[in-house]
Amino acid sequence: MGRNLSLLAHLPRLEADGVTHRRDCECVRCDAGYRPTEQQRTVARQRFEDRRIREAAARALARRQERARVRAAAISIAVGADVAAANERVRALRVAQERADGDGRLALLQSLRRSGMSLAAALVEVERRFSESVGRAQRGSNWRPTDSQDLNRPEPS
Repeated sequence: MGRNLSLLAHLPRLEADGVTHRRDCECVRCDAGYRPTEQQRTVARQRFEDRRIREAAARALARRQERARVRAAAISIAVGADVAAANERVRALRVAQERADGDGRLALLQSLRRSGMSLAAALVEVERRFSESVGRAQRGSNWRPTDSQDLNRPEPS
């Protein structure tokens, strides 16, 4: 009975480039004397190195571009959050300005202070004038002119 040779014994053994047959290749082609010459090996090795360098450069470029995209997205998110916070702050300041503009007591206090009256005297004058207009004195620092509308409502018992 004859020996069964492995099918793998007749497959070519290749260099790292995956194209050139190694020097110890025992495939049918190499056994027939069609081995690559040294010049062909050198050219194949150079092509393989060039391709490897190009692929590494392409990977590095892709990584740099991805990092730039991530950085741009992070900056965009941060700027968006800052813009939203600034818009909220401006809205709050506008609401506070509208409240201050609508407050008759504050306007009277400012006009009395501009006329040269001391702060204590101006505060007393503001309280006196507004307690007369309301009919009864409101106590506390949170009184607003709109609170006078609440005086017409009956107090809960």
